[in-house]
Amino acid sequence: MKKPYEKLLDEQERLYQDAVTKQQQGETNVRFGRPWVSASRIAEQYYCEQKVELHQQLGEIETEEKQRGTDAHEELTEEAIETSRAELFERIYSDQLTVAQEMLVMSRFRDLVLLGQVDAVVFRHGQALMLFEFKFSRSKIPYNGYHVQAKVYGKILEGMGLDVSNLHYVIAVIPPASRNESTLFSTIVDAALTNGPNQARLNVGPAHVYVYPYRSHDAERDIDWALDYWRSNREAIPTRNPNKCKSCEYRNSCKVKAEVSAR
Repeated sequence: MKKPYEKLLDEQERLYQDAVTKQQQGETNVRFGRPWVSASRIAEQYYCEQKVELHQQLGEIETEEKQRGTDAHEELTEEAIETSRAELFERIYSDQLTVAQEMLVMSRFRDLVLLGQVDAVVFRHGQALMLFEFKFSRSKIPYNGYHVQAKVYGKILEGMGLDVSNLHYVIAVIPPASRNESTLFSTIVDAALTNGPNQARLNVGPAHVYVYPYRSHDAERDIDWALDYWRSNREAIPTRNPNKCKSCEYRNSCKVKAEVSAR
């Protein structure tokens, strides 16, 4: 008889292969022929859905800000120890407190597949206890998109069959100038675990850390709105904030930019 972690590994592999096969055969029901919808794209829809569409049509446009964000995440997790997925999943079901960094997760949600790479999740006995989302920003505010991305990850973990009954998600907003602080990751995780399963706002060094309970129905509501676009049930909805248009790397290609900015 297979152990729980072995079953989960098999299910993840089958889901991945099935999604890829459907894409190759042109049977995917996701807009643009994608095999799945990523958590980061859903979060970006809450910033500007038109930008998400232009990204799909025109491809990635590199900016200094994006590169700084990528570098910051790499520096924040540079002390992580690489391990196989089999070993990681075995630890998830053990009695040891396990911190999984940059964990690739996927599960089915209604008729589509959701995929994402979580910054960090704390597990014990197959139970997801805390989920961490690290954002580098000069603002101290945990924007709506940050919440959405964390909740999508929570829903994916739930869809994988993991116990999320006591899950809290943590949004850590870190000033870009602090990205080289090598101990910041562990300090934030320790502070959140010490605080425990309580909604709170914590100041951890230069970081502003927010802790919230994960609620499945809230995640479903946010995901359902986003997936209507990916199912082609509606067109992209542009932002109504002209300041977002001014800083957007797709502003020269956006047909609705002037209209939105004039509001």
